[in-house]
Amino acid sequence: MSFATAYAGLALLVATLAVGPLNLLRHRPNPTSTDLRRDIGVWAGLFGIAHTIAGLQVHMQGHLRRYFVIGSGGRNFDTLGFVAANWLGLIAVVLLLVLVSVSNDAALRILGKARWKLLQRSAYVVIVAVVVHGAIYQILEKRRWFLALIFSLLAVAVAVFQWAGVRRKRQLRTAD
Repeated sequence: MSFATAYAGLALLVATLAVGPLNLLRHRPNPTSTDLRRDIGVWAGLFGIAHTIAGLQVHMQGHLRRYFVIGSGGRNFDTLGFVAANWLGLIAVVLLLVLVSVSNDAALRILGKARWKLLQRSAYVVIVAVVVHGAIYQILEKRRWFLALIFSLLAVAVAVFQWAGVRRKRQLRTAD
């Protein structure tokens, strides 16, 4: 369950972050909010939350504190990496909870376009935290090559989409 929710959540997060750049590349309008982007984003958030719940059941036999505190067992990469990855996952899921809670028209009206968009941009913090979290776990758990490949392709895809979107935006600005 932990693997399934992790990879599905990452794929949905990549899809969410690809909508804007794809609009720009296809010379289509890129409004502040679209139902498609928000729906995919909400599903990404729900999968991320489900992954957190499932993931906290995998290690440490229910001792939640041991996921986030370095014990007296030493300060090797496995221990430091495990704790760091879990903190990054916690940061990501807290931001996902915020994003899911404001991904609706009512929140957009109440917060206003500028503040709402500022909150939505925390998705970039989420993707960085998720990719580093996932990369550490790929190493710690010595994942099979095809899982590492899928993870890597998704991480590269989001970077490529974002880079292409930034390039297109710059081209549009210089053309004006």
